[in-house]
Amino acid sequence: MIVDAGALALPIAMLAAAYAGAGSLLGGWRRAPALALSARYGFYTVPALLAIATAALVYAFVSQDFSVRYVAENSNRAMPAAYTWVAFYAGNAGSLLFIAFVFSLISVAAVRGLASKLKQTAPYSTGLMALTLAFFLGVITFLANPLERLPFIPPDGQGINPLLVHFGMFIHPPMQMAGLISVALPFSIAMGALLAGRGGRDEWVDIGRAWGMVSWLILTIGLLLGSWWAYTILGWGGYWAWDPVENSALMPWLAMTAFVHSIMVQKRRGMFRGWNIVLVTVAFTLAQMGMFINRGGPVPSVHSFAQSTMGWLFLAFMGFTLLGSLAAFAWRMNTLKSRESLDSMLSRESAFLAQNVLFLAVAFATLWGTVYPVISQASQDVTITVGEPFFNRVNGPVMLALVLLMGVGPLLPWRRATWLLVIKALRVPIGAAAVTVAALVVAGVHRPVALAAVAVVVIAVAGIAHEWARGTRSRHRKGESYPVAFGRLLSGNRPRYGGYVVHLAISMLAIGAVGSSFYEVQRDFSMEPGDSRSLGRYTFQYVGFDRSRYSDRDEVVAEFAASVNGSDLGSMRARRSFYREFRMSSTRAAIRSTPLEDFYIVPSEFEEGGRAVFRVYVNPLVWWMWASGPLFALGTLLALWPKREPAPSKLPAPARPETARA
Repeated sequence: MIVDAGALALPIAMLAAAYAGAGSLLGGWRRAPALALSARYGFYTVPALLAIATAALVYAFVSQDFSVRYVAENSNRAMPAAYTWVAFYAGNAGSLLFIAFVFSLISVAAVRGLASKLKQTAPYSTGLMALTLAFFLGVITFLANPLERLPFIPPDGQGINPLLVHFGMFIHPPMQMAGLISVALPFSIAMGALLAGRGGRDEWVDIGRAWGMVSWLILTIGLLLGSWWAYTILGWGGYWAWDPVENSALMPWLAMTAFVHSIMVQKRRGMFRGWNIVLVTVAFTLAQMGMFINRGGPVPSVHSFAQSTMGWLFLAFMGFTLLGSLAAFAWRMNTLKSRESLDSMLSRESAFLAQNVLFLAVAFATLWGTVYPVISQASQDVTITVGEPFFNRVNGPVMLALVLLMGVGPLLPWRRATWLLVIKALRVPIGAAAVTVAALVVAGVHRPVALAAVAVVVIAVAGIAHEWARGTRSRHRKGESYPVAFGRLLSGNRPRYGGYVVHLAISMLAIGAVGSSFYEVQRDFSMEPGDSRSLGRYTFQYVGFDRSRYSDRDEVVAEFAASVNGSDLGSMRARRSFYREFRMSSTRAAIRSTPLEDFYIVPSEFEEGGRAVFRVYVNPLVWWMWASGPLFALGTLLALWPKREPAPSKLPAPARPETARA
């Protein structure tokens, strides 16, 4: 009954979303508020309907109802109960339901805010969100129903993909999928304002910026968690390989990063109105490209786990929305004239614009590298692989320039600056970078590219620290203690200083990438139980192994005793599992992580007596990449936190006229 109720809820939700989309757009166009209101209330019913379908699928997993095809294909009796939630989105149909359910929740939240603040824009934005959701629900209902029944009940299921049996899978895929679809929110808000003929009025900017930053943060966390998952379970010692699925989230993240910077210029100066519409359209298009890749498009990926033959539907939907957006932009272009013009190339606005161009350059270079093998195969019947060296050589210098602009741009004034003012603002950051580089050279670091990268990061960090120190000292002179002064400095301009915190997180990420990319040490060791080896400062002994057989896998766990410079690190355990049904192996590296470096051991095939080859890495500064995640969240929340409005002053009640005494 529960599964049947969920199956019934799906087509009803599709019809409700389709009505909400058509009714909202028609109500906005015909200026029929009653129709738009009816459509909006219809849209509010969709999350409840999808909650029923979601609960039904979870129930089918928990009760091991293998009569449901999706449950039989993505779980079995040996699967740990905790991984029911992972199995929910382990395949194509379930992941689509997850995307639709999450998008229904966040889009209804966005629509409620729009309806109260932007009455003329809201019907168009609501219609676009509803039609996007209706597309997903149509695909689910007709082509990928996760509640479809089998004609027979198998005794057991096929099991979950072994690569998904990892703690990171509880968070990484949901965040990445939610991040990709959430780009539709700022897109719909901006495009709704354009369709309503109010793109030239900056009334939509605040809510568009807020949802843009929410989408950007979700994508950021999804990317970081994906890197951490790859680092800990794939067993190749790295965290990023420019794989198509990795790129599918990076490309819209780059465009959204450009958008959340550029929208601040529109808010402050009334500039870049048309440019911001273009940016958010590009971001949504790239997000749809990411969903196309994740849905089993022709771009091969070792990370894709929700493949199907329906990827071309998502490509067609992407083409439709892109052409529609371009048509709307051409139709309403005359309403997007900026209030101000660019006064000088030496200004904060120019720095933001340069950043935007570089962000898009990296995004399109990544897109080209991702799809070129497919183009080559289709046009010339030649298989060409675009690997990591291409992306590093093309995107590496551009990303370094972006970090430099990130450090310099916020120090520039609005409108116009002089070279004397720029030199004065950069004295402390450049001085700090020079001292740091000199210290690294003395310490034995001589690679020019690594030194340049560190110098750029130090300029960014020192510029932020100098701004904070100067502002805190200024408030301290007025009688505030240093902690109070610093706290009030941050709360006084939350968008600006929240952005600074995010820039610190990016600097941490960059330091981790530089250290691990340029100074990684790797060696392979063939060892038997009892053998000891050394790598750099580390000594490790292969103590022994434990071989176990489970209903779904054969597993070998190797135990090591490790030390660094003679100091005991305790026991480390590395694991290799072979899943018989999938004919697939998964590894779990033994990792000892510190802010200075990671000591990382990953096993290969074990022989009968326990002899195996172990690949051992020393990865400097990787810890800083994972530590940047909370800082990203903190900075974004600070930038979004609403400023407390001062309470209206209470005027004293008028005095009563004195009455004459008798």
